[in-house]
Amino acid sequence: MSTTHQPSPNCDVVIRGGQFFDGRGTAATTADVAIDSGKVAAVGPNLPQTGKQEIDAQGCWVMPGMLDIHTHYDAEVEALPGLEESVRHGVTTVVMGNCSLSAALGSKKDVLDLFCRVESLPREVLDRWLGRELPWQNVREYYQHLESLPVGPNVATFLGHSSLRAHVMGMERSLKEKHATTDEVGRMRALVADALDEGYLGLSIDMLPWHRLDGEPFRGVSVPSQHASAKEYGRLADVVRKRDRVLQATPNALTKSTVAILGLLSTGVGRKPLRTTIVAAMDVITDRKIWRVATIGGSVLNRLFRADIRWQALAEPFLNYCDGVNTPLFEEFATGVNAISATCQQRRAMFRDPEYRAAFRRDWTETGARVFHRDLSQMFVVASLDKSQVGKSFQQLADEAGVDPLEYFLDQLAQHDCALRWQTVVTNDRPKQRQYLFAHKTTLPGFNDSGAHARNMAFQDGGLQMLQQVQANPELMPLELAIGKLTGLSAEWLGLDAGTLAPGKRADVIVVDPVKLRTGLGPPVESYDERLHGAMRMVKRSDGVVRNVLIGGRQAFENGTFVPHFGRERFGRLLRSTR
Repeated sequence: MSTTHQPSPNCDVVIRGGQFFDGRGTAATTADVAIDSGKVAAVGPNLPQTGKQEIDAQGCWVMPGMLDIHTHYDAEVEALPGLEESVRHGVTTVVMGNCSLSAALGSKKDVLDLFCRVESLPREVLDRWLGRELPWQNVREYYQHLESLPVGPNVATFLGHSSLRAHVMGMERSLKEKHATTDEVGRMRALVADALDEGYLGLSIDMLPWHRLDGEPFRGVSVPSQHASAKEYGRLADVVRKRDRVLQATPNALTKSTVAILGLLSTGVGRKPLRTTIVAAMDVITDRKIWRVATIGGSVLNRLFRADIRWQALAEPFLNYCDGVNTPLFEEFATGVNAISATCQQRRAMFRDPEYRAAFRRDWTETGARVFHRDLSQMFVVASLDKSQVGKSFQQLADEAGVDPLEYFLDQLAQHDCALRWQTVVTNDRPKQRQYLFAHKTTLPGFNDSGAHARNMAFQDGGLQMLQQVQANPELMPLELAIGKLTGLSAEWLGLDAGTLAPGKRADVIVVDPVKLRTGLGPPVESYDERLHGAMRMVKRSDGVVRNVLIGGRQAFENGTFVPHFGRERFGRLLRSTR
């Protein structure tokens, strides 16, 4: 009688027979991937290694986990460190501290004031997330704290200029004084240098009025970074430049001079170029030239003036859900800002007041530069106490009622306030232009804004959205290049040891089903997570598209389900800059 002996496993995991992408833009090969002790042990066809776990990946893509380079998870990571809403879509590395907002410096009140309006979650939720007191006092202690959290994905951060400026100048002066003193700028430069010493990716600054404070006494005031002078930006950027780190910047889309400031900062004529990633290159409905101007301008600056600019590009339409006036779109004009800052009772009174309505109409119809189209025919009711309104635009409803459309809209706000939920697309509505942008050599795929504006939008699956479009339109770019931009190529530019798969590299790996990818990406859905204490946020679902997510060689997500200990045990790590 003969007995067949199976060889003893000599690796933790072996992924068999998938189309393997290394994250560097190299063409795919059919290969096995052996993983042991958290790292890639071998890659090749028909590997002899056996695994304690064997994953059959035939017909699937085996690739590095994706980067989400623009998130605002700085508060959420304290309470939900698994960051499941990104990981389920194949993201294994997130970058926080964007748009000048970070939790590394400042009091708990400062952090709440900076993040609550941006996160679009109730203040009491973020208050519980952060706990009684912040357990860190400086940039080093903040990184020590992050290293103690049971994070799901890898985490990297920028130092936020708003947080830095308020910490050095005090919140009130940081909002009222354009010019910091020489001593204050020196202290800010020293803190930036300290952060870079600790491995922060760089500095983030913000010029966009959509980002405003919550909490008294400065509710509705633009965040501190927006009040700084161009000279202050330059003095801080020089610290970043010398270390070859990254400046993340959010310009004011309404004032094109802010983009010019960033272009000048990035140039390397007579000096080292400054790596500069800018939010964002989009096809804006109100100005159809912007997408082309951005890419041409970036190319000219990079080629002729030795700049190093990378626009961030969103791979899907910029769809916003809005609760009455509670939407970042209304932060663009004064009467909208005032309405967001008011209570429900105050807003109802405001929208019944003829003087306020007249001021609102003037703001709504002004013809200057703007991002929000304010086109009532493109604003559709999602939910209302009056069910007959659902699915119709405000223009259609006004026409049916035989009244002026804006008067109808104001009447509905006065009557329903936040119970009136509506949606609209403000940028990236045209597929051809959107795809041109994310495929362009001056862009990094990103601006998913994961964790921000939680009730208003959901782009956590931005990487999969890009891959789906490349899959359907292979003339856009080679698939291996698209995967490289989402993984290793972007990580290398940012200075992160992530996004590539090769022997000796950390095994952050995902298995993607390309057949399910064609049709498996759904629309945003409302999620009521008990960890949000009853608050709602918008999320995406792509279960079945990403079959497996391994972080540090450990299975985190398989066939639509997270492993039981995910979010309670550490899978990811804090990533410090490699430069």
